[in-house]
Amino acid sequence: MTETVVFDLDGTLVDTLPDIETAANRALAAEGRRALTRREIRLLIGSGGRVLMANAFRATGEPAPEARIDAAFAAYIAAYEADPVAGSAPFPGVHAALEALSARGARLAVCTNKPGHLAEIVLETFGLAGFFAGIVAGDTLPTRKPSPEPLVEAVARAGGAGRKAAMVGDSPIDADAARAAAIPFVAVSFGYSPVPAAELGADAVIDGFDALAGALDGLG
Repeated sequence: MTETVVFDLDGTLVDTLPDIETAANRALAAEGRRALTRREIRLLIGSGGRVLMANAFRATGEPAPEARIDAAFAAYIAAYEADPVAGSAPFPGVHAALEALSARGARLAVCTNKPGHLAEIVLETFGLAGFFAGIVAGDTLPTRKPSPEPLVEAVARAGGAGRKAAMVGDSPIDADAARAAAIPFVAVSFGYSPVPAAELGADAVIDGFDALAGALDGLG
């Protein structure tokens, strides 16, 4: 049995796309840039808000200097903080899957590139925070996914060091982090990946959380 399971947040546990879209487009509007469509925003999620805003500038015109990206990122965070969960919701079956894993004695953690205070708001709002023994966010360590350090730290904070662990995520960033950390990777097909989940090189792909326990058991 997989004893420690680390989850990505955006696009894996919670559908946060609507609120990310709102915050990003407010920041772009303040910079005189056009709004991005939800499909465009979806493809930019995963590396954290600052990278998202840098890529949003490229998608809407000329790339911006670092200082302007910093300002846009600050505006993005302010807009997100103002209403972080208005349109977000956990993906179907998340609570039941986490309850089942907890009942089996699995140690659970979150590893996200989202700022820590926003990750905590999302998890608390939807009653998910209590399932996790550790949360490693985009500002917890000097490095972020796809570097392996945040994932290894998440396993450690869950008390799972030296135990059989797995990562559950939706993107190439998650896949690369798991690979770098030498941890099996389970990909969800319903997230925000710019490439199909079947092409991420995952050890297993699931279409819903009702299949998670079986996928973890099948990792060997």
